[in-house]
This record gives sequence, C-alpha cells and structure tokens, in this order.
Amino acid sequence: MSTIKKGYTELHAILSANQDMTVKKLMAQLLPIMQQEVRDEAHRYVDGRLEIFCYYHKQWEFADQVEYGKKANTKTGLNTMCKVGTNNWTTQYRIYKDSSSKILAKVSAGELSYEDIPAEQAKYAEERNKIVPLEVTHWNEAHADPRQQAES
Repeated sequence: MSTIKKGYTELHAILSANQDMTVKKLMAQLLPIMQQEVRDEAHRYVDGRLEIFCYYHKQWEFADQVEYGKKANTKTGLNTMCKVGTNNWTTQYRIYKDSSSKILAKVSAGELSYEDIPAEQAKYAEERNKIVPLEVTHWNEAHADPRQQAES
C-alpha cells in the first residue's frame, strides 16, 4: 500500500471504514474535514500602520519596518512573506529539493549506508522546516517602533 499524505489521513480513514456507503450518506462526515481553514486577515492596521502576518516567521510585522515585496491580487499589494523570509524559505526549499541527489551520491560513494538514509532525510527535512528569526538589522530604523523591537 502506498503512503497517504498527511492532509488526507482523516479522509482516508473515513472512506476505508465506510466502503459500502454511498457518497450521499458520507457527505455529512466529509464536509467538515474538506473545508478550508481561513485566517481572518493576513494584514491589519495598528495605530494607522500596516501590519502583515509573515507566513515564514509566523508573526505580525509592520510593513514600514520590514521590507515586503510587491504582489498583485492582494488587498495590500504586498506579499504575505517578508523579503528576508522569502529568501530563507527559497534557500531552504532548494537545499531540501537537492538533498535526494546528495544522499544518493553519498550512498553510491559508500559514505552512507542504506540504513542511515532515513536519518539523513530527517536532517534535511528539519533544516527545511526551521524558521530563521528576523534579525534586528532587517528592521527599517527610520520607522522603528520600540514596542516592535522589544518583541524581536
């Protein structure tokens, strides 16, 4: 049997347990797990200043202190990840994506045993999911707010 993606495990469990039922009868159970979770907003205004929830850093950041790239089709006209977060995420994803070929090369060269492959994959996955904190040097000092700097 193939591996079930994490997001589909609950759906798989319901369908497996009710294989003889029709879709019409199962729909009431399926709808709650298929609904999309929606955040109220990815931005807000605090004392007249735009604050954006950075999806990389998982925190609220003032747009006049942390640089955000432009993005069409958003209410603010800005990306939902700050430029530093976007750069970190892209770098981490690229390294993770290249990890399979690096692991294969290590196995071929005899530097890594077959049994050690899962541990090596876990190491790359951990690095991919690591959140690099926003450094104070990335704050725009011209508009620095002491309350925001104290939190970082």
